[in-house]
Amino acid sequence: MTVFVTGDIHSGAEMARLSDWDATHAAGPGDYLIVAGDFGYPWSFSMDEVEDINWLSSRPYTVLFVDGNHERYDHWEDRPCEKWHGGMTQRLSPGSPIRRLCRGEVFDFDSTTIFTLGGATSIDKEWRIPGADWWPQELPSHAELDHALETLDANNWQVDYVITHTCSTSMLSATLWPKGGWENPDRDYLTDFLDELDQRLAFKRWYYGHFHVDKNVDEKHTVLFQEFVELGGQATFTQ
Repeated sequence: MTVFVTGDIHSGAEMARLSDWDATHAAGPGDYLIVAGDFGYPWSFSMDEVEDINWLSSRPYTVLFVDGNHERYDHWEDRPCEKWHGGMTQRLSPGSPIRRLCRGEVFDFDSTTIFTLGGATSIDKEWRIPGADWWPQELPSHAELDHALETLDANNWQVDYVITHTCSTSMLSATLWPKGGWENPDRDYLTDFLDELDQRLAFKRWYYGHFHVDKNVDEKHTVLFQEFVELGGQATFTQ
């Protein structure tokens, strides 16, 4: 079993690179691909989107994701939850192999543990329409953050890997550099909460998306967009 991680898919916007990776890598039955937020399916419920979802569902590996800020949260609020590999998940549709890895959960893949906590702030939300292409659920509720703390307490604040969509406040500047705004990045209560986790939690490597860049921010933090890495690995290029 091999677990791969990549960055934002944004529904059909990034399917070409996923298709290219699929054609050139030997991910097979029993393997997993985790998208670090902004998976984006479902979104428009168009025929093209249905074809994409059918293709993703037919892969020999299993597609998983943590939620980002660009997800259709009205769809996910209606989906039932079920326990899987030790943590709570939601299937994309009844019987679908595609699963959302819920917030504040720890999953166990052959004794490799992964803590997940999706969500982030949309920097473009003032141009979006609530309930149509933006939802306030993009940020975790305080109840979800309390649940995350309870989960980590139960795991003695030790996991192998962390997968989120955004990063901790302390990692923002290094993640954004040299792009504009790195000197005074926007923070929120989620990035501050992730700061607490970053300081207290014992982990090998933390993966996240959201920033549309691929690089190893430091020896324990990797931000991903276009690259696919094996769990435990690092990004190999910088954009």
